Order: sequence, then C-alpha cells, then structure tokens
Amino acid sequence: MTPDAECQQILAGVSAYLDGELAAPDCERLERHSRTCASCATVVAGLRETIGLCRDASRAPLPEAVRAKARASIANLLKSPSG
Repeated sequence: MTPDAECQQILAGVSAYLDGELAAPDCERLERHSRTCASCATVVAGLRETIGLCRDASRAPLPEAVRAKARASIANLLKSPSG
C-alpha cells in the first residue's frame, strides 16, 4: 500500500477513533501509523484539540446580552410572515 493510500485509510477512521468507536485492531493500526507519519499525527492531534475546545465551549454559559439578542431574533422571525 502506498503511503498516500494508507494515510487516506487512516484518516477515514479518525472520527470513529476519537469517538471511541473504532475496533481495537484498527485503533492500534492508527496509533502505530501516527507514530511514524507526522502528517497523520498532526491531523489526529488537531481534531482531538478541536473536539476538546468544542466540548469546553458548550459548557460555558452565554452572556445575558447574547441570550437576549437571540431571543429577540427568534421573536422577530416568528412575527415575520413566511414567504
């Protein structure tokens, strides 16, 4: 298998890997490949960090000003005639 083809196969499973849904042998293969392929390791690390940031952001409360603006926008949308 060419390096590019192997990278494509590895990267196709990254989401399942990060979600804990990839089978153990496939996890081992992905981890082994990422130890020797800097490009794939960078993708895996970047996605892991992005997921962590998204999870952290979802726990932060919205400022009241943002909530009020969202409520006003929704109210305006509900009032406007549908086209």
